Amino acid sequence: MEYKLEGRQLVSIHLKEGEKVFADPGKLVGKSSTVIMNPTMVGGIVNSLERKFAGNAALLTEFEAKDGPGVVSFAGVLPGKTLGIELKEGEEFIAEHYAFLAAESGVTFTIQTVSMGAAFFGGAGLILQKFVGPGMVFIQAVGDVVVYDLDGTHSFDADPGHIAGYDASVNFKIKFIDNVKSVLFAKEGIFLATFSGTGRVMLHSVSRFKLTLEVYREGQSETKGKQ
Repeated sequence: MEYKLEGRQLVSIHLKEGEKVFADPGKLVGKSSTVIMNPTMVGGIVNSLERKFAGNAALLTEFEAKDGPGVVSFAGVLPGKTLGIELKEGEEFIAEHYAFLAAESGVTFTIQTVSMGAAFFGGAGLILQKFVGPGMVFIQAVGDVVVYDLDGTHSFDADPGHIAGYDASVNFKIKFIDNVKSVLFAKEGIFLATFSGTGRVMLHSVSRFKLTLEVYREGQSETKGKQ
C-alpha cells in the first residue's frame, strides 16, 4: 500500500488490486470506481459495541480495490493535520478516540478508558483507542501538532484535552493539580496528563472539548442577545 499526504488534512491511499483499508464513516473524500465500499465489523461484536459505547460508529467502512488498482482519499471533519503512523508487527500506538481516520487491514485496535475525573474536569475523553501493527494508521489532530520525544530522563505534563496520541511504550497517568491558585485564578484545569518513559507524545493545539464549549457559549450568547 502506498499513500500520499496532500496538504495538511487529506491523505490519498493507493491500493493494488485486492488491497484493503478500513476507515471511520463520514471521513471519505473521494475514490476510484474500482474501489468497493462495504460496512465491516472490525474486531468483532465486542469491539463494535465498545466503539458504539464510546460515541463512535459501531461499524467501520472497508475499501477494497477490485478489478484493478485504485485510490481512496480521507480527511478529518475539523481543520487540522492528518498524521501517518507506521506500526511494525506488535507495535502499539494510542490515540484520542475521535482522531481515527483510516488504517490498513492488518491493523487491529481496541478501546481503553481513562479516569472519569480526567474526562469531566480535564477535558479528555473517557475513551482512547489502541492500535496494534503491522500496518499504517492515519489520525487527525485538530489545529497544529507538536511532537515530543521522551528519552526517559524527565516526565512531561500536558492538558488532557490536547492529547492527540502517544506510543504505548510511554507511561501515562492523570494527576491532580494541587496548586489551587492555578485552578481558580489562571483558569487551568484541575487535572494534568503526565507522560514518562521513552517514546513519542503528540499534542494538538486545539482541544475538541474546549472548542465545543466555546461554540456552545457563543451560541448561548447570541440567543440571549436576540431575546
